[in-house]
Amino acid sequence: MLDVFIIDGPITEEFIADNPEVSRTIEIKGSNTLEELHKIIFKAFDREEEHMYEFQIGGNGPQDPNARRYGLKQAFSSSGLTPTPTGDVSSTSIAEVGLSTGV
Repeated sequence: MLDVFIIDGPITEEFIADNPEVSRTIEIKGSNTLEELHKIIFKAFDREEEHMYEFQIGGNGPQDPNARRYGLKQAFSSSGLTPTPTGDVSSTSIAEVGLSTGV
């Protein structure tokens, strides 16, 4: 199981006041890809609009340049993202990123 939290995005101050923590618990296999995880998270939060995304693993919070970054392959080739991405979400399984349990 994986606990997923929304930490930022287009939400109002009123929503934040009424919902100081927005999270979902997701059950998923380690063999699923990060791309599949994104789709499951999207569904869990009732989202529909497509958007660019990436997963940052490790580091000390969002946008830490020392975090390992996994994103959409087309974003790597066209946007000049820095730092260099670690991998592609469509070919990286959840088990491969080395998450810890109970953290």
